[in-house]
Amino acid sequence: MMQGEFFRIATQITERASDGGISVAEINDIARLNHEEINCYPGEPGGQCHSLAFFFSLQGNLRKGKGHYNFAQILEEFIKHMQGRCVGKTRHAVIITDAWWHDHYEKWHANIEAIQHTGVHVEVYLIGIGGRVSQVNI
Repeated sequence: MMQGEFFRIATQITERASDGGISVAEINDIARLNHEEINCYPGEPGGQCHSLAFFFSLQGNLRKGKGHYNFAQILEEFIKHMQGRCVGKTRHAVIITDAWWHDHYEKWHANIEAIQHTGVHVEVYLIGIGGRVSQVNI
């Protein structure tokens, strides 16, 4: 998997969301365009664990409709998935958010490091209106 493809997914989400917001279903559709075998939060994580999982957190003007998770909720889902339900099975995790809450990142920092030390590749993207996307190194 190329790192660039997840940057493109984050860009597609923010570009579509910049025009009146994006729903959870639309986010899942974008994620599944290139990857059928994924776990997706929120949305349909599915009953099986896959090697790739997406975690989306939209809470500002980019979101439309119900079912979105805030940053605290998505980090908790990430930890439950990576260290619980799908430990050892998901090898690549992508977090895309429009809000970075430092206190919640600090709360889970040791867990995130432990996940990365098992060889899991974690990518994080901070997105904003107008197609702005920045990769966050964690």
